[in-house]
Amino acid sequence: MSSQILIIEDEEQVRENVAEWLRLNGFSVETAPDGKQGITQAILARPDLILCDIMMPNMDGLQVLETIRTNRSLANTPFMFLTAKSDLKDLRFGMAMGADDYLTKPFTGESLLQAVESRITREELRKASLQAQLTEQHLKIAQISGNEYNTSLDGVIGMSTFLINHLDEFESEDMVSMLEMIRVCGLRLKRSVQNLTLVETLQLLNPSHPDYRFYTNGSTFISANLIKEQFRLVENRQDLKISCRVNVKETKLGISEENLITILQELLDNAAKYSDPSGITIDGYPEGEGYRLIISNKGPMFRLVEDTVLKTSRQLGYDRAGCGLGLIIVKKLVELNQGSISIAGYPDGSTKAMVWLPSR
Repeated sequence: MSSQILIIEDEEQVRENVAEWLRLNGFSVETAPDGKQGITQAILARPDLILCDIMMPNMDGLQVLETIRTNRSLANTPFMFLTAKSDLKDLRFGMAMGADDYLTKPFTGESLLQAVESRITREELRKASLQAQLTEQHLKIAQISGNEYNTSLDGVIGMSTFLINHLDEFESEDMVSMLEMIRVCGLRLKRSVQNLTLVETLQLLNPSHPDYRFYTNGSTFISANLIKEQFRLVENRQDLKISCRVNVKETKLGISEENLITILQELLDNAAKYSDPSGITIDGYPEGEGYRLIISNKGPMFRLVEDTVLKTSRQLGYDRAGCGLGLIIVKKLVELNQGSISIAGYPDGSTKAMVWLPSR
């Protein structure tokens, strides 16, 4: 299939000459006599490359470029200016706005063809590289999710089998404990499935994705009460009781409540899972034009077990579910909201997850 090129040029002879030359060299070409019609054509045709004059009446090339770059479905479309020497000041401004290349009028057919082919080749290489990265990420995610699924499934199958084979040996209280552990494993498995779906969505997210605004817009307050509430949910899901010290200053952040809760849930889940009895410390305070959140713990965590039920759960790997998908989600959500995250280990055995998010 030939590459599709859109030419936006108000001079009819230039427009038709460029279009004819490109068609003769195997390209599919659409044309528009001004910026407004050009944008309409771009939305309808989704071209592989846009060639656009700078000086045009009503809507000039700079305005066209700005519109293209802010349209989610067209933002990554290669854009090349066709410009006269007198337009060089505007050209420099256009290149700073995100144009990919330019041709100075008058130009030869060969220079036009070379510039077009070079730009399309670069775009094909960019897409191929992006696809290779996505494939590699999918393989890594599949490995991580497989480990998380198997951990939870092993818990469900192992504990239910143990319960069936030794039913007569258990008191009612022990049976309830085993059933509760099976329930918790089921909740972990459900969470892993949900996280895999979310990871797939976030990996494919770009400005043209219908859910892009949901994951990149909004604001909400972070507070001690919000963090304590999320930590209680983590304790319930993991069937844990861990001390949690919260020292955060309430601040309005530039991230939606839904996405902030997801970040908190995943980081707290990971910290609780691998914390020793000293528990978790959560600090939060304004920093520059944003907010610094630090979640600290010492670990990895090994639960003290004495009775048969808990010994069995540890042997079956009940306490060692993976956390890879959660951290992938956190990193992606933080970066989508113009923040940053780092995780560091220290000689004393402590681990700190440090997040910075912009404030409002």
